[in-house]
This record gives sequence, structure tokens and C-alpha cells, in this order.
Amino acid sequence: MVKISEAELEVMKVIWKRKETTSVEIIEELKEQKNINWNFNTIRTLIKRLLVKGAIEIVKKQGKTYTYRPIIEEEKYKMTMTKKLLQKWYNDCIDELVLQYCQLGLTVSEMKSLIQKIDEIIVRKEKNN
Repeated sequence: MVKISEAELEVMKVIWKRKETTSVEIIEELKEQKNINWNFNTIRTLIKRLLVKGAIEIVKKQGKTYTYRPIIEEEKYKMTMTKKLLQKWYNDCIDELVLQYCQLGLTVSEMKSLIQKIDEIIVRKEKNN
């Protein structure tokens, strides 16, 4: 899987969200985010890096405007990064990750919601077996 930096990931999130988008649209959306303070050239550089890495591709060129779409699927990328996190910090044990997160960051309501979602997955898997 292609390694995407934190900055490149912010650009990818916009591209994943929009499915197909131009650099101008990416720039406009990133400028709306309060935590991102990049100039036009920085964002264009990040787009170029993602192109070189094979994370995105150009689907259309109109004059100086390019339209991009993701090559890497968001869910596959998330799954790969989650697996790497589990291997690096939790010895492939998701239980430890979930328990730690529950202790540190989830409200009781969020934990109940998580349990409900897990129960739904269990029911689906049992139906398929």
C-alpha cells in the first residue's frame, strides 16, 4: 500500500469525499477548514506527490484545470492503516486497542453504540455461516 503523509491524507480525504474533483475545489475545501493554513502552492505540491505515488489519477484536463479521482479506495486504506497500527502498538490484538480507547475516550453512550454495532455484525456473520 502507498504510504501517504498526514498532509497528503488531508488532500485525499477531500478527493475521497468528492469522488472526482479539481485542484481548485480541493484548495477551496481545504481553505474552509480552520486547522489547515496552507497556500495554493503547498496544496498543488501535495496533489503532485499523490499523483507520483499512484494514489490519485487525472481523469480530465480542460485548459489548465485537471480533474482528479482516487485510485486507492478509502476503506481499503483505512483497513491497511488500522492493521499496521494494531501490529505496531497492540501485537495484532484489537481487544487491547478497543479497551484502551473505551477507557480513554468514549462516553457510556458511545460504548453502548459500539456494543450494538458489534452485536449487529455478529448476527450478520452468524447468518452467513
